[in-house]
Amino acid sequence: MKRKICIILAVIVLISALCSCTAHQPDEEKASATTTETTTTTTTETTTTTTTENLKTTFPETYTNTIYRGLKKGDPDEYQYELATYTSYYNAYEETRTANLTNAARKINKLVVPQGKVFSFNQNVGKRTVTAGFQTAKIIRGDEFVDGLGGGVCQVSSTIFECVLRANVEIVERSAHSLKISYVPLGGDATVQWNSQDFQWKNTTGTDVMLRMYAESGKLVCTLYGREKVKVGDVDISIKKNGDNYILTRTVNGSQNYQTYSTYKEQATTTKKSKKETKKKKSDDD
Repeated sequence: MKRKICIILAVIVLISALCSCTAHQPDEEKASATTTETTTTTTTETTTTTTTENLKTTFPETYTNTIYRGLKKGDPDEYQYELATYTSYYNAYEETRTANLTNAARKINKLVVPQGKVFSFNQNVGKRTVTAGFQTAKIIRGDEFVDGLGGGVCQVSSTIFECVLRANVEIVERSAHSLKISYVPLGGDATVQWNSQDFQWKNTTGTDVMLRMYAESGKLVCTLYGREKVKVGDVDISIKKNGDNYILTRTVNGSQNYQTYSTYKEQATTTKKSKKETKKKKSDDD
């Protein structure tokens, strides 16, 4: 009798164990499925993450394209009447600086500015980047000369400034350098920086005009031509120093119609330099 009871109890225990294994199997499968689903979701979220431009810290390049309607290049044969010209000089042995001003002059050459429209240097030359063909040369940053992309383009903007002054057009925006430069008279320069300073002038000549510009053998030449012959007038440009100010005045037929002031800081020095080193540094302007 006791033997039968033991056999019955053993059978009951075995059946209970089998039922227990069967009951837990779905939970394990469910746990496995949950783990797989979690992994898949995590992978999807990681690969679809995107970033956007932070306009608070990055200058929106599209803004430059909407300052004024973009200017186009024209046919020089249609612009035969010279209104004004100006030549500045550079050291052709400074290879990267020469490459920069040559590149900028090439972008300006043959641009047509219709009557009543505004020329923006930054809009037409574009951002100074490696992909745009610009190289590293000396630029002015604050009160010192440092290496930077596009060093030399300020000579292009300054040469255009000197030229269009003599064509008696309206100067819309112009800023002086913070330090003294040598390629145009002090007070007659026009500095540019991609996202903060532009040089702009308005065509008030009475006819459409074309800018012709080239850099060759140490000479940077800018000439303004008109589609029609117009009388610019008797233009006189004078620059006088008054204390720390350089005062540029333009008079046309004896009447003043433009004046601008320029003040330059002394170059910062962090270590003692010989006179020879200091002189060389000042020649490497932007």
